[in-house]
Amino acid sequence: MEQLIPSSKVGVKIHEWYKMVRQFSVPDAEVLKSEVEKEIHEMEKDQDLLLYYQLMCFRHQLMLDYLEPTEERKNRPSIEELLHQIEEPRENLNGLLQYYSFFFRGMYEFEQKQYISAIQFYRNAEKQLSYVPDVIEKAEFHFKIAEVYYNMKQNHVSMYHILRALKIYKNHELYTVRRIQCLFIIAGNYDDFKCHDKALPHLNSALELAKQQKNQRLISSAYFNLADCYDCMADVDTAVKYAEKAVKINIEEKYDNLPHSLYFYTHLLFKQKNDRYAVEMLQTSLEIAKKYDDPLHTSLLEYLKALYLYSLNKNLILKIFNYLEDNNILSYLEEFSLEVSNHYLKREDHKNSNEFLYKMIYAQTQIKKGDCLYEY
Repeated sequence: MEQLIPSSKVGVKIHEWYKMVRQFSVPDAEVLKSEVEKEIHEMEKDQDLLLYYQLMCFRHQLMLDYLEPTEERKNRPSIEELLHQIEEPRENLNGLLQYYSFFFRGMYEFEQKQYISAIQFYRNAEKQLSYVPDVIEKAEFHFKIAEVYYNMKQNHVSMYHILRALKIYKNHELYTVRRIQCLFIIAGNYDDFKCHDKALPHLNSALELAKQQKNQRLISSAYFNLADCYDCMADVDTAVKYAEKAVKINIEEKYDNLPHSLYFYTHLLFKQKNDRYAVEMLQTSLEIAKKYDDPLHTSLLEYLKALYLYSLNKNLILKIFNYLEDNNILSYLEEFSLEVSNHYLKREDHKNSNEFLYKMIYAQTQIKKGDCLYEY
């Protein structure tokens, strides 16, 4: 009679697989995943471990979707298919598996730009955090929740969590990628605090680390974030140079953040008054956003058309603002309201300028109220 593999042995291998996923070590993760898939069929029956395996397949896929070009995903199961497998049995999970279930689902919701939903799942995961013995996993939690709070403009909360995460990652040399990503979030928070001089050193350090890692995605992100910082400092020419470098890498590597970098680059070109090239990039950006089925960046590009090509088409601008507000994407609403107000001010149209200034204040107020949305 053939002897079954102990489930505890497979469980250890799944944990090793997850460590490689967290380190973004794709080759090692793929090897371990393949070994686990073979052993899972020769293992003694253990429903909890099977669910643990399904959760790690889901997390593995999230890693690949972040790192790999969209076109390389065609022959893999979709995130939605994997999500369906882990949603059904959630009520019967123990503490650690329930943590992973909520945590990974929060990561998925974040990637879909559903920030309120992501925070709700992260908060549910936080209730199970006491079951997590792994210090790196706790760093992962603090990193991911800092990431979503940063995108929701809850900067003080984001900074609290990201500094806790970075303190742990600094003591583990295999997590350089996460250290770089922490530096991005710290710099982004400083930018939101209007402390751009404090943001730049973190971004330059991140760029240097990314180059040492020869990680094209992170090099691209460093260029993008440097462009954003210089834009905040009103140095548009320098911002354009860095944004162009980011776009070039994203086009070559076919990364899924290409719509975002193209939108930002196009916006900078309009600010630079390089109108002819800006119009050309706008058309390219719209085609890419639609190809990637990205409604947010399609809307942002429509905003650029309304502002710069249609010479302040107020009805279209308000339609886009309604979309941003309905989806709680208040950071863009705040930024765009001020921009539109300033455009009207240049025309000495004080009535419309004041109207959009009030919209900016409204967006800022809603952002400050944000904590009320995330109650347990």
